[in-house]
Amino acid sequence: MARGNFGERLKRERELREVSVDELTKATRISARFIGALENEDWDKLPGGIFGHGFVRAIARYLGLDEEALLGEYDLARAEKSASAPAKPEERIPAPPKWLPAVAVVVILLLVIGLFYAARYAWRRHASQRAAKQAATRMPILANNQILLDTQVPAYVTRHFSANQQFVVATGDFSAVLLELNGRALSRVGAPGDSGTMVLSQKDLKQASGGNSEP
Repeated sequence: MARGNFGERLKRERELREVSVDELTKATRISARFIGALENEDWDKLPGGIFGHGFVRAIARYLGLDEEALLGEYDLARAEKSASAPAKPEERIPAPPKWLPAVAVVVILLLVIGLFYAARYAWRRHASQRAAKQAATRMPILANNQILLDTQVPAYVTRHFSANQQFVVATGDFSAVLLELNGRALSRVGAPGDSGTMVLSQKDLKQASGGNSEP
């Protein structure tokens, strides 16, 4: 059926029977706006489905037309309208900018470099703290039955003490300690890592440097 035939026929049948739009509206209770939309095939202003079919049946019944035949023409006209409507353009996701992958690579490289230097700094700091902790030696020292020192002594630190009766040195690792008595180095006691205690009696102190008792 050519476009416009349904609406033109509906209007022609109404006018042949000398039925005005107002009369048809009162008889079918269909608003004049919908009747005009049917006669002009203005489908956008009409409801679809059973409502549109109900309008067509009511008008055909009042005008004495074949309901099924008019419904067929109505459905065909609406189907042709739907088929001729332009399809919606497909919404495509825009492609990412060409520079985006390069920027992503640079950001990843910067993160890797940052993590490398952060890990390197953390390791060096840990190693330094560990070395300092290992280098420090705890050395309780007693002279003349009095505690002169009872703490950790860092590496390369020299301490001087005096005694004339007894001198006692204890340490967890004698290989890390160099003891001198009046400027003369004392022999190391034990193997590296061995702990122990060195006791210098009053006799040992007097014999050092002709009786000088200042270790």
